Amino acid sequence: MKAVTIKSGNRIALDDVPMPKLSKEDEAIVRVTTAAICGSDLHAKHGLIPGIQPGTIIGHEFVGIVEEVGSNVTKYKPGNRVNAPPAFWCGTCPPCKRGDISYCHNGGWYGGGEIFGRGFQGAQASYIRVPYADNCLVNVPDNVPDEQAVLVGDVFQTGYHAAYEGHIQVGDTVVIFGCGPIGLGALISTMMFGPKQVLSVDIRDNRLAIAEKYGATAIDARKENVLGRVKDATSGEGADVVIEAIGIPETFLQAMRSVRRNGTVSIVGIFPTAVEFSIQEFCFYGVRISMGLGYVGRTSKLLGLLEFGKVDLSPLVTHIFPLNDALKAYELFENHQDQCVKVLLKP
Repeated sequence: MKAVTIKSGNRIALDDVPMPKLSKEDEAIVRVTTAAICGSDLHAKHGLIPGIQPGTIIGHEFVGIVEEVGSNVTKYKPGNRVNAPPAFWCGTCPPCKRGDISYCHNGGWYGGGEIFGRGFQGAQASYIRVPYADNCLVNVPDNVPDEQAVLVGDVFQTGYHAAYEGHIQVGDTVVIFGCGPIGLGALISTMMFGPKQVLSVDIRDNRLAIAEKYGATAIDARKENVLGRVKDATSGEGADVVIEAIGIPETFLQAMRSVRRNGTVSIVGIFPTAVEFSIQEFCFYGVRISMGLGYVGRTSKLLGLLEFGKVDLSPLVTHIFPLNDALKAYELFENHQDQCVKVLLKP
């Protein structure tokens, strides 16, 4: 089968690889019908995620059809149309019993390296092997198209986690750094919590335009003083909640300076480099900081919002390529060509 794999020298390739096979009775084989390219896939390409070995199939966002299940899988059968979050979990280890399924001792991420736990082959392929299938697969409602369902596992779920961990209250002012897919997922989710105003910060016109369509006030960081705009919008106080959805040191520090005293900074951006944190400056702020892997157990509930028309994720998808054109798709995505936001692959 065809698959996108990591190569040495910060390269990817479209390779012929063996079909996956069941190795345990709690697994499933899924025929991928739609996959997506994530910003963290670019981190993997450039060697910024430890432990990913050359030859690894990358990608962790997918929708597909169940082809085969092990004898211990009871919730799914061949023919089911399913989605899955980027991570898998056993359900029985201490973190899982605490509800911390993203940090499962026996789990990991599709196409991930050692930093994410046990890595499995990823989803940018014709087929994928899914461990702990009863835990991790979710049936996709018939009226939810692949092009939206594929965004729920990571983009929408991570965005929702950012908003949830921000402890947004009705009437709050929220600032979101980043209008890429995760930042837009955070914006969509933030609106569910009843904020008074949301300010979305980016440097790309098309992404800021989408943020405005979802109800945010756009701030173009190329042209405006972001901190000044936030202070003006909050009578000098700073925002109640700030979400960092980019993962670069500059935006992290801007987020810290944009939040009010005793406010919350929620971080879901993945940082490929170290951040120098001036704790002597911020220790007097009383700021709460939330960071870490997003909770991956809300896929079914978030799919329900799409099923009943409460959320429309379609504006985020700007390009769809056949899997055979994956290298072209990566070039477009990495270089922000043709006003791309989210790029999908169709095996």
